[in-house]
Amino acid sequence: MRLLLDENISWRLAAYLRPHCAVVLHVRDSQLDNSPDTSIWRYTRQHGYDVITKDEDFLRLVLAEGFPPRVVAVQNAQVPVAKLAESLLARLPQIEAFLGEQTEFGFLQLRLP
Repeated sequence: MRLLLDENISWRLAAYLRPHCAVVLHVRDSQLDNSPDTSIWRYTRQHGYDVITKDEDFLRLVLAEGFPPRVVAVQNAQVPVAKLAESLLARLPQIEAFLGEQTEFGFLQLRLP
């Protein structure tokens, strides 16, 4: 998995996910902080990343532009980074299946407890 964490996700989450992913970057690592979603979308498409975000605006981009990139949107994610990481890692098989070979869906919404 090659993931780009959106601006609304803490950059500290990358450290938790890196052992499980080929590459994890935060938008600030790519000088995309404060960029519109469309710029982030184009970057991820050009560089082969998928997006993790709290922003449901990416659903509109999936519907309008198709995919890749694929988007994992996390709801109820106003939690400490360690808790968010724990929740995402617990769902790692689901995320890996979504970001793997499947070609039917471009948007996965995860609701945290």
